[in-house]
Amino acid sequence: MTRRRVGPVLAVLVAGALGCSTATPPTPSASAIPVPDDPASTSVGPTARLAPGEPSSASLPPAAERGPRERPSVAAAPELAGAYRFVSAPDFLNQDVADLTADGRQQFVDKRTGEIANSTNADYDAALDHVIDEMASHGTDDVLVAGDLVEGRWGRDDARTGVFGPVRTQPQRLRAWRRAADAYYPAWRERFDDRGLTTYPALGDHEIGDNPWREKRRDAWIDFKRRHVPEFKRIYADHVLTGDDGRPRFADRPSGQARRTAYAVRLDADVLLVTLDVFERRGGDVRVSVDRAQLRWLRGVLRQARKDEVPWVMVQGHTPMTPKVRARNSSNLVYEKGARSDLWKAMVRGGVDVYLSGEVHDQTVHVRDGILQVSHGSLLYRGEASYVLGQATADRLVLENHQFRGEIGFEDRLWTTSRQGAPGRISYPDPSVVTGTLVASRTRSGGLRVDDAEGVLAPRD
Repeated sequence: MTRRRVGPVLAVLVAGALGCSTATPPTPSASAIPVPDDPASTSVGPTARLAPGEPSSASLPPAAERGPRERPSVAAAPELAGAYRFVSAPDFLNQDVADLTADGRQQFVDKRTGEIANSTNADYDAALDHVIDEMASHGTDDVLVAGDLVEGRWGRDDARTGVFGPVRTQPQRLRAWRRAADAYYPAWRERFDDRGLTTYPALGDHEIGDNPWREKRRDAWIDFKRRHVPEFKRIYADHVLTGDDGRPRFADRPSGQARRTAYAVRLDADVLLVTLDVFERRGGDVRVSVDRAQLRWLRGVLRQARKDEVPWVMVQGHTPMTPKVRARNSSNLVYEKGARSDLWKAMVRGGVDVYLSGEVHDQTVHVRDGILQVSHGSLLYRGEASYVLGQATADRLVLENHQFRGEIGFEDRLWTTSRQGAPGRISYPDPSVVTGTLVASRTRSGGLRVDDAEGVLAPRD
């Protein structure tokens, strides 16, 4: 089946902002919430709701460029009869959330606060129930997560609590990493399993310790991360890509560095999902790229998809392939060489329709070389949880961005292995609102055409 470049795009951005009746405490600075180890590279958008002392609406940027919670709602997307449905929620959770006091575990005190060190509370349990229950309410069993399931800065203990054991030596750090993984990954997966939802995760930078991995100066923590990336990938795969029988959940996988972390699976008769591992250990560093074995495998998967005439081929990887996407509290990782890379060229030649990425905690759609890149995701702990609901039939694809408007408070904090934790108070009192839609169809020649788009899913140049 041949694919040609995308046709004309109708991109309609709706101006104006949707007011909210409740108030949220002023959003703290980036240093007050979990951030990458290189905070200078972090980009934080404007606060989502005004509080005393904050700028008036006249001084805020245009509505389309404000924070996710401030953006206007749009009309819901059309319902496709008999469509396959899925949810895509990259960077969910991008945070370590688990009850560290459960199952008779020994309890430790956070020396910074004097409180028992724990990574969840009743507020978080209620917030997660609210958000995941809504995901499950759309008649789908499948949730795609393009990386950053956890915070993952394990093998350190900034508060010196001893929760996961000592971290003075590299072997101790690795044991602490394994113990943390044994707590946080099962808690993440159980939330979906309990609702009958099947997760399809991709590896993110937080699953391998969060960037950077190259030392600017002597740093034992960064040296530890860089040395142990292959082991971190194995631990991740053991927890989220392995079935109860101990076998890999997905049979179609590459050889090489990504043999445990990349896979292809037919989600439906009309949809093939290819999940990439875009973090390659190369030249003494971690690069945002795929290794040769994974690229060869991808080309073979795409050739077979064309022979099988799969209507929709979707690829997910953690980082955007093209720059100039909206970003919130992100280090803005972008795939190496982007649209000039061998990976992008392989996707174009192989007839990929959609590339789903995370990392940036906001929503942007680009259309290039016939591929629809949907960069999306959010941070639950900032009160900005969101997800994309997808519908697919043999000849149509519909995407709909659902945005929550949560409330947070920093009166206390959750315990994490690194720095001061996420806000201790979080609430999601209301259902999500739709802030973007996109309707695409298959052309007679096999290409993809965007027929209508609105809000944050309207393609940008």
